[in-house]
Amino acid sequence: MRRMLKARVTGSVLGQVLRLWRATQRLEVRGLEWLDQLKGSPIAVWHGRMQCPIFSVRGRQILSMASASADGEIATRSFAPLGISMARGSTGKGGQRALDQLIQWMREERADQVALTVDGPRGPARRVKPGIIELARALDKPIIMASFSAHSYWMLRSWDRMLLARPFARALVQFGSPLELPKTATTEESAHLVKKALDELTLKLDVELHGRSLWDDGHQLA
Repeated sequence: MRRMLKARVTGSVLGQVLRLWRATQRLEVRGLEWLDQLKGSPIAVWHGRMQCPIFSVRGRQILSMASASADGEIATRSFAPLGISMARGSTGKGGQRALDQLIQWMREERADQVALTVDGPRGPARRVKPGIIELARALDKPIIMASFSAHSYWMLRSWDRMLLARPFARALVQFGSPLELPKTATTEESAHLVKKALDELTLKLDVELHGRSLWDDGHQLA
């Protein structure tokens, strides 16, 4: 009980920090028209590149998923001020129930979009889990990829090497062309297609701003 209370307080404080941080960012956002044209399509993002795509959907109602743990409580309360609501559950701990809830909410049009960190919440990094595939198939929608890069950034020593655009930094966010999953593709084949599309989008943004992939160098925040 005490741990969950601490998580609620921590999450609420972080939520206000994120809200203020977002206000400092200089975002160039591309591809928002896909969200307008394909309302309800799931958004896929790497856990390590979620910051600025989250910042860029201001004014939209977004659904996502957080674990049922104290960490999930922190995430739920952190993202609430940004307009993101969470179904609670993760792999092995209510995950299917949370995914079913997301599908139901989207069918009831309770939100504009649903977004998943497809390798979260604990990895392995850049390995697509089946949730996004199941979501796209259930909603009969294509998947919209999202990623970002930033001129000035920190890279955490976390499992996902999370990239964070520093306050007042210019960041480039892109929502990529929708990916239609072949009807005959297996879950594994579909996951490979999502990974390929996300990796290509992330590399494209890094190369545009830095001439190289930021995830292939040793730049990290101590």
